[in-house]
Amino acid sequence: MASQSVSRPSPLAGTYGEMVGEFFGTMILILFGDGCVATFALYNKISPNPFANEWIVIVFGWGLAVMLGIYVAGAISGAHINPAVTLALAATGRHPWSKVLPYWLAQVLGAFVAGGILYFVYQGALVHALSLNHLAIGQIAQSTTGNGYGWIFYTFPKGFVGLFGAFCDEFVGTALLVGLILVIVDARNQPVQSNLNPLIIGLLIVAIGSSFGLNTGYAINPARDFGPRLWIALVSNFQSFSADNYYFWVPIVAPLLGGVVGAFIYDYTIGKVLEAKKLVPSGDTVTKGEAVREPAAE
Repeated sequence: MASQSVSRPSPLAGTYGEMVGEFFGTMILILFGDGCVATFALYNKISPNPFANEWIVIVFGWGLAVMLGIYVAGAISGAHINPAVTLALAATGRHPWSKVLPYWLAQVLGAFVAGGILYFVYQGALVHALSLNHLAIGQIAQSTTGNGYGWIFYTFPKGFVGLFGAFCDEFVGTALLVGLILVIVDARNQPVQSNLNPLIIGLLIVAIGSSFGLNTGYAINPARDFGPRLWIALVSNFQSFSADNYYFWVPIVAPLLGGVVGAFIYDYTIGKVLEAKKLVPSGDTVTKGEAVREPAAE
């Protein structure tokens, strides 16, 4: 009797593959996002580049960065590329709790690696800009009032905003982000057709940056802030964590809480209305990216 060999599925077909997607999606997000911040910060006084010092560079740069990150990982992991999104989807039953920590790890590592790449790519410009302020590269994480340039890699509040205002800004911005993502991907609610979800979510980032960006730099993503901040910590004797009166915890805690609140507000308001009206997915639209699950064993 001939023996039959059963091939085992590749690890890339499960959680490990989704972690790879989250890693590279987040890395692309930070490379383009913090890259545009570097352009804004390091070249805004060079006369041939007057456009570099316009806030529009930041808002559209981050919008495009998010769009590209989602295109990278969308079909693989759902392209959360944001721990606040992962937690919110898990809290509302859209994502398995067992995958929250693996996703978070991949997202933070992707942001950390991107921070390192940008640090070396812009090494010359950083050294030059810091030298104008009589600082060495190891002093990059000096507080924003000390003319450091760590804020290229992580966020900080304006001095007059205050801790409460900064927390509220990050909380509200992330609540809007997650709630409106659910609006955009809900196939029952005038869904975006074809593969345009990443573009529309990118425009959502532009809207948030335009409306809520200047108070704190709108992290609205713990990995976006913590990953690059951790890299700068390694080259600045961990001064990036004490900078701006130990502000580092705000862009971690506020987005995580805001994202969960935004998801629940959607589920218990617009989501309930759609359910009550017994609306079904529009046309042949298929909702993807809310949760990625392995096929059940036969």
